[in-house]
Amino acid sequence: MIHKFSVRSAGVAEPDIRELGRSWELDDLEVWRDYYVEFEGDPEPAALTDVAAVLGDQLDVEVTVDQPLEQGDVQVAYKRGVVDNESDSIITVCGLLGVKARAGKVATTYRSSSPRLRDLVASTRFNATIEELHDEEPHYDTLVPQGHYEPTVHYDLRGLDDEALAELGVAGGRNLSLAQMKHVRHIQETLGDEYVTEVLLEALDARWSDHCAHTTWKSLGGLLGRLINAAKDVANPNVLSMFHDNAGVWDFYDGHAIAIKAETHNGPSAISGYFGQLTKLGGVLRDILGTGLSADPIGSFEYTAIGEPEAPAPIKGRPDARRLAGETIRAIKEYGNTFGVPMMSSRMTFHPSYRAKPFALGGSIGLLPVSAAQRGTPRPGDFVVLIGGLTGNEGIHGASASSAGATMDTTAVQIGAPLEQVKFRKALIELREEGCMSALTDVGGAGLNSAVGEIGEACGVWINTALVPLKTAALPMWRILLSESQERMLLAVPPEHQERAKKILDRHMVRSTVIGRFADTGRYHVFHAPDLTEEALIASAPDAVPAHQGETGFDVSYELLDIEVERQEVGPPPRPSGPPPAWPSLEPAELTGLLEQVVSDAEVASQHYADSQYDSTVQGNTWYGPHHGTEHPVRTAYWAGTPVAGSPAAAVLNTAFNPWMFDADPVAATRQMFCSLLAGQVLAGVEVHDVCMCDNFYTPHLSENWREWLVGMVDELAVLVRHFGVPLISGKDSSAGSVHTDEGLVSVPPAVFLTALGKVPHRDGLLREQWTAPGNALVRIGLSTSSPVGTVAGRKLGLTHGALDDLALSDVDTYLAALAASRNLLRSGARIGAGGVAAALAQGVLASGTGVRLESATAESLFAEHRVGAVVEVAQDDVDRLPAELNPVVLGVLAPGSGILLDGTDLFTPAARDGWLNSFTARIA
Repeated sequence: MIHKFSVRSAGVAEPDIRELGRSWELDDLEVWRDYYVEFEGDPEPAALTDVAAVLGDQLDVEVTVDQPLEQGDVQVAYKRGVVDNESDSIITVCGLLGVKARAGKVATTYRSSSPRLRDLVASTRFNATIEELHDEEPHYDTLVPQGHYEPTVHYDLRGLDDEALAELGVAGGRNLSLAQMKHVRHIQETLGDEYVTEVLLEALDARWSDHCAHTTWKSLGGLLGRLINAAKDVANPNVLSMFHDNAGVWDFYDGHAIAIKAETHNGPSAISGYFGQLTKLGGVLRDILGTGLSADPIGSFEYTAIGEPEAPAPIKGRPDARRLAGETIRAIKEYGNTFGVPMMSSRMTFHPSYRAKPFALGGSIGLLPVSAAQRGTPRPGDFVVLIGGLTGNEGIHGASASSAGATMDTTAVQIGAPLEQVKFRKALIELREEGCMSALTDVGGAGLNSAVGEIGEACGVWINTALVPLKTAALPMWRILLSESQERMLLAVPPEHQERAKKILDRHMVRSTVIGRFADTGRYHVFHAPDLTEEALIASAPDAVPAHQGETGFDVSYELLDIEVERQEVGPPPRPSGPPPAWPSLEPAELTGLLEQVVSDAEVASQHYADSQYDSTVQGNTWYGPHHGTEHPVRTAYWAGTPVAGSPAAAVLNTAFNPWMFDADPVAATRQMFCSLLAGQVLAGVEVHDVCMCDNFYTPHLSENWREWLVGMVDELAVLVRHFGVPLISGKDSSAGSVHTDEGLVSVPPAVFLTALGKVPHRDGLLREQWTAPGNALVRIGLSTSSPVGTVAGRKLGLTHGALDDLALSDVDTYLAALAASRNLLRSGARIGAGGVAAALAQGVLASGTGVRLESATAESLFAEHRVGAVVEVAQDDVDRLPAELNPVVLGVLAPGSGILLDGTDLFTPAARDGWLNSFTARIA
């Protein structure tokens, strides 16, 4: 028997609902949750009352039972073949009440008198791939997904010509090239098999995708190897693990280490901003959990670039930028806050080149013992244990489709469930401390195929897909293998620790299933045998390898799974020639107007509407950032946290990315971003040799000269790593940034997002940004990068074409050394970034409530973005003590009031303040 429980507000609607009503212009909007519960038998009315009381156990809500949808109501629910994330919790709650339930389903219902309601819900709160939309009460015979297993399809490749091979390679959403299909045929012939299965085709489609195999980077001369070799050459002793695990690992203090990783979820976020961004953060947190023998996440960061919010989506049916913005904020808030990790840095920007495929980057850092920092190695006989969420029909072809770019479709959208990940977070740490694991990895892109296939290369592995717990009924073998369902981890558990591990996981209410075993075979073996139970598997001999059980997907030696990538030679990237454009001469009134435009730009303006929804204080370890200010919360240039209980040692993180600079010259932009990060770390108080970095490339694959730009950026990074001794220890490449749209081809700029992680032995040595006292001087220090190209003001003035400034690395060395030696003279210091000196001054005023009186000002002196530089506060008596190597330029003096005064004129008008406070919200809300 199925009963429905509707839980709705009995008083004032929640803030999120009121905000949604304002954005939709529906004053009477109501939103509530409907819980459908399938009971075993028909419960007594008293039992239904008990269930209703638990589901509505919060203030100002009312619960109705079995009330159908009314005319005009619109309901969104997962499709009938999908088990809801909340189903297990509903069953458990009912059990605690003494009522037996079989399954649960949760829906969201919207009500308004407006005839626009259905269209609004369908266009902004509904994903047709995984959800149903109802405007009358749905009828459910059962909430338990029904289905039948489909046997795998066989293909004999031996007699197929090139045309037939190529056609089969792309059938069903695959993206196998002709060369790859020929290698599959070679596998069949080598094994002497009569056929290959669709399971093998799908597994290799994922394994050889750019996402998993980095084929683009390999084809261009082993680009990853160039970065690894550069890091090895500098031999920084802080490097504990780099490009070898799910995250890089950096030595910290007192036997602790910090893992760092960032990755992108660009393709899925283009289809569903909510699920794409939800799972980008969940995925990178799992990367941290799956590093070494498990690190505990202590911070997250994210960056999103989308198209202009006012512009329509360039592909019909895809969400536009405004919808992506709203869904991004909702998703980041839900995952980060639910998981319980502080937000270190969050930013959103609008750039037309990201209108077809956004840049959706998520990152995290985690703490682990140095003794557990190395990636584990499974041993023959260890159990393959799958823990966490159920495996469903979402995320299929996620890895290969995202690699293919243009063929990305809704089948690649994953469903996130952060509470599932919360449960196994602490369980993994306990398993690590108890020595219950030989190795572990997360289940992410390409699903079990990637996780099992990669971890099994150490010796060999076999799994029985019939043992994988499903949330979508009767999935075929290849879909079980390729599903990118979220919140899953894979463990290698020695037989002698299996029982202890099971008890730990059960205590943390984490689902766990033994699905296979590591074997001394050097082979990757996948089959589907319902008759081979988990109990029988556990009881079998450690060296027993099933043969001819059930239906075989494939059984192939790892040697045959390797494929050669054709080398492509490229020349040097084209570089802009000629001098940069000149800044115009502007009168004070024109400077005032330009300042208003600059501080209202998304690169500078307050994003309080978004980042105030993200918890930055959870765990209690945040020492500085992500905002500062006694008058207004202003974004800090770095974050610092003290993750080890009782220790003052701090981790310091900052990021750098500017798509407009990469538009102009990707190689020069790479140098400026790298040096800017390093200068920011040194300004904060970190020694150069205590800094490492993480790189995330996002490049097009169909635009002119994209290969040359990519190679140029990688080679530039290798030069920078060797010069400064600052290694890149983790990274990810996304090389499918070109999309065919209704408007034509749209390509992102070739670019790399850089994240720096530093460390200091004591937090008290870190320099803060807020001004301290009127009468002190403000001084610009650092190297001059005065080109208007790539700057916020340059865009407003139309100065967008031309060269960026060159940076001599020897000059950067000189500046950094002088900065480190002179920090005792600085009362405060803010890194110069977007908006230049003017933005630094405006945000200083907003944060402190103290004004500044300028000695002089021009468009160049105010708005040039001297990225390897800072605005520092110095006592008047110390100005002359600043060494010439800092290139000091006195800007003015801190003064009472809250303006930016130039010859008696306040450049920082009320309109500018309002623009800084409200422009971002006005564009997306």
